[in-house]
Amino acid sequence: MDEIGTAAGVTKPVIYRHFPSKRQLYSDLITEAGEELCSRIRNATERAQSLHQRVELGFEAYFRFACESRAGYELLFGSGPRRDPEFRDAVVEIENEIADLVTSKIEADLDETQRRFVALGVISLAEGAVRRWLATLDPSTHPPFEPISYEETDAGLWAARMTDLAWAGLRGVRRE
Repeated sequence: MDEIGTAAGVTKPVIYRHFPSKRQLYSDLITEAGEELCSRIRNATERAQSLHQRVELGFEAYFRFACESRAGYELLFGSGPRRDPEFRDAVVEIENEIADLVTSKIEADLDETQRRFVALGVISLAEGAVRRWLATLDPSTHPPFEPISYEETDAGLWAARMTDLAWAGLRGVRRE
């Protein structure tokens, strides 16, 4: 709490006035990060002019959040919160909100259960790709003197790649 106070330019008692405990602060940060991610995805997909663009803009919003808010992304999808039941429940609630959002954007002749399953697959695809992408952005994962190329840092390019993969898969999904 001392470090947080120093970073925020306030004293520890001021922090405790707003947050009764470290756990409450952590929980509120998880909620805030989740709301930000959902908002970015929602806003991006709502401005799409085609289904393909909706997929790409959704991926791009996800990738940009992960890059621009690395701490928020790790807070949501890192292993720490998943080990604590209280925080795990908060993260699961956010994951469900993202799944609801993606499910609502899938326009295909599928029943609700299958639509939800497809949404979870798209989300898992994004999460796995973002983890790899973030690893490429970490200079400690590159050999000495090897520059990180612009391509590796371009969320739009990664989103386009993921869209190609997901779009090909989504077009092949059939009603059971």
